[in-house]
Amino acid sequence: MDNGFVIPGLDQQWTLGGAKIMEWCAGFLMFIILSELSSTSPTRIMPYLMIIWLGTTFGLAALRKKFPDEERGVRNCIALAFGFSPLGVPTPAALQPFWSGAPVKDLRESCYFNQLKLAEIIGQSADDLRGKS
Repeated sequence: MDNGFVIPGLDQQWTLGGAKIMEWCAGFLMFIILSELSSTSPTRIMPYLMIIWLGTTFGLAALRKKFPDEERGVRNCIALAFGFSPLGVPTPAALQPFWSGAPVKDLRESCYFNQLKLAEIIGQSADDLRGKS
């Protein structure tokens, strides 16, 4: 199985309608919480509660399926949204913004990038790459 092909569904857990049990539980918790917070009788707003339950369940399932590594992708996306670096992902190197084209602060003369004169090797000066002239 090391030839690059992946068998779809080989590692999938039990699902009902494409949503895992934790997504169904999260939808049911939204159902319970909103029925308690509503000032009216739950029987009067039952269609809305059912829409919220199913919407939360299948919304979480759709979000999970957008990422190739499913749960880990959702966890990393939420961590980045709150401003934390994702767990288990190394922080970017000091040179990473340089390659991405983002604005960079001046690099120290003692860093390996300047010592090895890599800016000249790739054909541009460091000032041109930073957008200075």
